[in-house]
Amino acid sequence: MTMHPPEKKKIVVIGGGAIGASVAYYLTRHPSYDPKLHSITLLEATSIAGGSSGKAGGLVANWATPSCLAPLSFRKHIELAETHGGDRLWGYRYVLCAEVALEARNLDNLKIAKDPEIDWLAPRVLKSYTEILSHSAQVNPFLYTTNMARLAAEKGAQGIIGKATDIKYSADNDDRSVTSVEYTTQNGSVKRLDATDVIVAAGPWTPKLLPQVQLQAPRGHSVVIKPTQPIPLTGLEDLISPEIYPRPADTLYDFETVYSAGPDDYDVPLPPKTDEVAVDLQKCDDITKALSAVSLPLRDGQVLARQACYKPQIRAHEDGEEVGPMIGSLPGTRGLWLATGHDEWGMSNSAGTGVVVSEMVFEGEAKSAEVGALHPRHFVRGQ
Repeated sequence: MTMHPPEKKKIVVIGGGAIGASVAYYLTRHPSYDPKLHSITLLEATSIAGGSSGKAGGLVANWATPSCLAPLSFRKHIELAETHGGDRLWGYRYVLCAEVALEARNLDNLKIAKDPEIDWLAPRVLKSYTEILSHSAQVNPFLYTTNMARLAAEKGAQGIIGKATDIKYSADNDDRSVTSVEYTTQNGSVKRLDATDVIVAAGPWTPKLLPQVQLQAPRGHSVVIKPTQPIPLTGLEDLISPEIYPRPADTLYDFETVYSAGPDDYDVPLPPKTDEVAVDLQKCDDITKALSAVSLPLRDGQVLARQACYKPQIRAHEDGEEVGPMIGSLPGTRGLWLATGHDEWGMSNSAGTGVVVSEMVFEGEAKSAEVGALHPRHFVRGQ
C-alpha cells in the first residue's frame, strides 16, 4: 500500500472579526493541524474586532438561526468558556432572555417604584413580556474575538494587519485553484501571501474581494451605559427597538454596564475599512432617549460609548425563513472558502462556523453539523 505524505497547507483567513478569529482558532485545534506542515495567517485590514465584532450585543443562543448551525455553536461556546475561563476572559455567562413591548413614559412624573417582573424598569412601561425558554448566554464580543485571535496565535497562527486587495488563482481554468493573496500594509506597500486555502470571512466587505458574492450592509448604532444601579441578568429584545443587554464587569470596564442597540439603516454606503465607519450621533441619542423613557437607572446613567457598525446580510429578513450565512467552498475554485453573511447572529454562530470550516479545510467536508443548506451555491450569483 502506497503511503502519501501529509499535505502541506498555507491557509490565509481574511477578516479579523469573530468569524475569522474563530476559524483561525479551530484550525489550530483541528487534529490534523501540524505547525511544521501547515501555516495559518489571520489577515485583518485595521484591527482585530474593529467592526461589528467589537460593537455587537453578544447574545449567544441555541434558538438562533440557522437551526442547522446554532445548536452546535451554542455547545462550542460552552466548551470554549469551560476550557479557557471564558467567564473571566470574555464575560461568558448564561442569561435569561425575553421579548418585551415597552411604552415610553415621562419618568419625571412617576414615583420611583419597581416593576413586578423587571425591577429596573419604571412602573407601567412594561406592556408584554415573553420569556424565551430555550438556552441563552452572553459574551463580550470584543473580548471574545480578541481572545480567539490570541489563542490561535499561541498555537502558531500568524496575525498580520493589512488590507487584502486581491486573490490570485492558477492559470489552468480546468483545475482553478487559489495561489496567493495580495494585501496592502499600513504604510502602503503591497505584499503577497502564498496560499493553498483562502477563507474569506470579511463580513460586509466580502464583495470587495469577490464581486459575485452579493451582500447587503445595514448599519446599526449602539450605546454602552453605566447604569446607576446593578441590572439583573436579563436580555431584552424589544418588539420594536432598542435591544437591551446588561453586561458584567470585565477587563474593559471594572463595573457593570448596559449595551443597547437601535434599528438598522441602509442610508450610508459601506466605507473602505472598519476604522472609517461614520457614527450618526443623533441615532445614538435616539437610543438613549428611548431608554430614558423606560428606566431611571438607564436615564440617569453615564453614556460610555456611542458607536456604529455594518453587518453582512444576504437579504432582508423574511418571516419564517432562515437566511444564510454562506459557509463552504466557492464553486469552481479549489481552496477558496466563504464564511460570511451571518447578519445579527455572527457572534452566536462564530464558534460553530469555526468548527465546520476547519473540518472543510482539513477533511473536505463538515462533520459536526449538516450545513449543506448554507453552501455558497445557494446564494452566490451565477452558481
